[in-house]
Amino acid sequence: MRVDLKYGLVAGLLMSAWMLVEHLFGLHTTHLAAARYTGIVGDLIPAVMLYLLLKHQLTALRRYWLPVWEGMLYGLAASLAAALVFYIFLNAYKFFLNPSWVDLQLEHRVAELRATGTAETDIQSQIVRLRYAYGPVGLTLTVPVFTLVGAGFSALITLWLNWRQKEIPPVG
Repeated sequence: MRVDLKYGLVAGLLMSAWMLVEHLFGLHTTHLAAARYTGIVGDLIPAVMLYLLLKHQLTALRRYWLPVWEGMLYGLAASLAAALVFYIFLNAYKFFLNPSWVDLQLEHRVAELRATGTAETDIQSQIVRLRYAYGPVGLTLTVPVFTLVGAGFSALITLWLNWRQKEIPPVG
């Protein structure tokens, strides 16, 4: 199996596992305010995996630098694999493990907005956006968006790794 697909599958599985850990600690049911901060870990997992993938490709191929387009292709494949794994998990989570998750998020968000004095029209528009984001179309759109963001982030990581690479790896 290709290395980029392995890293992508691992990233998708780790994101899914992290979401399960959040669920087990009640961050998606009773402690919704804390889930906003712990969700950052789920966002960092693909970034770390992309960094590890590109660093591996740079050293495994014994290169002085990695072309940006090649780093983007590795990131594109890894991000697509991670997005598909997480998409499947998120649908299973939303429909089978925690069907009330979206409604609980909505209640919490509406309570926060009302406490800050936000206008009712803004609250209604946020409700519509959140329902759309976790609906069939919104969840499906996360796959190409996640993939393209991963490819773009891979370009930045590749540039950073190329800049940080100071010496040619030893041959042999």
